[in-house]
Amino acid sequence: MDISDISGIQLATSPLPRTAIDYNSSFEESPAKRVKYSHELTKSFDEKLSQTVTLVLRNNEEVIVDRSLLSHYSTYFRVLFSNEFRDSKSSIHRIRLISATDLHLLLTIPRASEQGIKPNINVQKAVELLEPAAYLQIGIALDYISDVICANLSHEISFSDIIKIFRLALLYYTPLAVRVWRAMIRQFQTMFSTNVYLTLKENELMGLLTDKHLNLKSEDEGTVIVNWIKHNSPLQSDKIVQFAQKNFARRPQPDATKYEVIRNRQPIGAIVSFGGWASRGVAQKIEVFNTRCDRWQSCNFDYDVPNIRRAYNGIEIVDDKLVVFGGFNGFQHYQTTVVFDLATKNWKNGANMHDKRCYVTAAKVKDSHGRQLIYACGGMNGVSRLKTAEIYDYHSDQWTEIANMSHLRSDGAVVTVDNKVVAVGGFDGRNIHFGGEIYDPIVNEWHALSSNMRTRRTGCTAVSIMNHVCMVIGGFNGNKRLDTAEIYDIREGLWHPVSVMHNARSNFSACPMDYSIYVAGGFDGQSTTKESERLDLRTRKWQALPDLAEAKSALRMVSLVDHPFLDELFNISEDDDIVTRW
Repeated sequence: MDISDISGIQLATSPLPRTAIDYNSSFEESPAKRVKYSHELTKSFDEKLSQTVTLVLRNNEEVIVDRSLLSHYSTYFRVLFSNEFRDSKSSIHRIRLISATDLHLLLTIPRASEQGIKPNINVQKAVELLEPAAYLQIGIALDYISDVICANLSHEISFSDIIKIFRLALLYYTPLAVRVWRAMIRQFQTMFSTNVYLTLKENELMGLLTDKHLNLKSEDEGTVIVNWIKHNSPLQSDKIVQFAQKNFARRPQPDATKYEVIRNRQPIGAIVSFGGWASRGVAQKIEVFNTRCDRWQSCNFDYDVPNIRRAYNGIEIVDDKLVVFGGFNGFQHYQTTVVFDLATKNWKNGANMHDKRCYVTAAKVKDSHGRQLIYACGGMNGVSRLKTAEIYDYHSDQWTEIANMSHLRSDGAVVTVDNKVVAVGGFDGRNIHFGGEIYDPIVNEWHALSSNMRTRRTGCTAVSIMNHVCMVIGGFNGNKRLDTAEIYDIREGLWHPVSVMHNARSNFSACPMDYSIYVAGGFDGQSTTKESERLDLRTRKWQALPDLAEAKSALRMVSLVDHPFLDELFNISEDDDIVTRW
């Protein structure tokens, strides 16, 4: 089956295909090759019944399958064989819906899953298997097929085909339809720019527009409806015209004060700022950058998480866990670790680090088993600068010391490049570094980078760009705060200058998201600043952004994209009135 050959209207309106399942045993046998399936199950049936059953499939292919095997994996056959229907005891069943090859694959998926093996099937085959898997109710196969389809929604499947798969899933497997709907919500801005949304049905478009998670700019909402009505006949648009007339308005929320919209929406991604050093000590506000309106918003963090508000600390997200470690609160240098579960909203104290670490820098790297490990490097213990480094494994809740760096480094930058940890810049108590080093986990050694940065930097920040490139931004060179930045390609081994920021700053935070690098806070040489800006990596230009709510330095920022915890941070209520009326 070719997805592109299926009419969207046909998928949404046509009845279920005829499968012509015939349990009458009086039929002419086909000379087709018979396939014998081995059985491993112990479920017993009536002793008078044969332990195998002959299935006559598409093109009169015949296969002999163990009854217990079918019953174990298929709810359809389990119900059929365990009841007193006339057809339950028949030794021959006809199912025209499926071929012998596809049946073999559908039975292979759950058997392989039990052994921890993932069968290699492509998206096209997964879509083809959806209907027979749903008809035979092979739950494990349906879940695996759904995973294959959803894993490729963003790059291998066109937007028009995503709509068709959604309609197909509505017929056969609702959990998949929910997941595809979520993908349509995430990618709707692109569907709008490519005009694919014009093929949506009226009720589908209205359903998307009433969803608070829809990824669509406020200024484009009116255009979506106007263009859809122009593209479709007036007879199809009466309902959506009434819908727009009753619901378009300016809403009292940041993302809708300039444009009329259907409802307030939640951004698909956000930058979250934690802690930092403000005028009265550690900053108490947790701020969120709303990418829909390009504005910082204070959020209500209603969970009692002791010691999560710090400055000069490390912070990373690993497996939906916010891990906060090291830092300073104005009175003590932290050695402790706090872990906050973004899914359950619970927190716990993690294992202590081997050293107290203020001015610590950190990065996360995947090991050979696919686990994400946090590297904490350098810093200051309250007495002296450090060259030590250690790794945190969340699963075992354990910090493990690794080889010392070549130099004492506090206030440097640590970044992941090509899944390797690179430490650059920093201060050793006397000198500001402009060199860097890279950690080799195989031999447990640090090796100097092939070249030095173009300027000395401490209080700088680094971010990864793609896999092989990192950017080091701002800092202090011993004379002044810096507005410069430079990039390093690990394959080339050289540093290159990039566009300068609007503001010089040190001890700030930077975070990449959506082809941009966001920068906020820090010290500009005269005072702590609340100014923020971002670099568009496509245009290579810095753009000034609205200020933070309070000036602060030594803050830490993380990005969350399409994450359920954004519901907690923005707390945008469901507009039940719109949903129930339409």
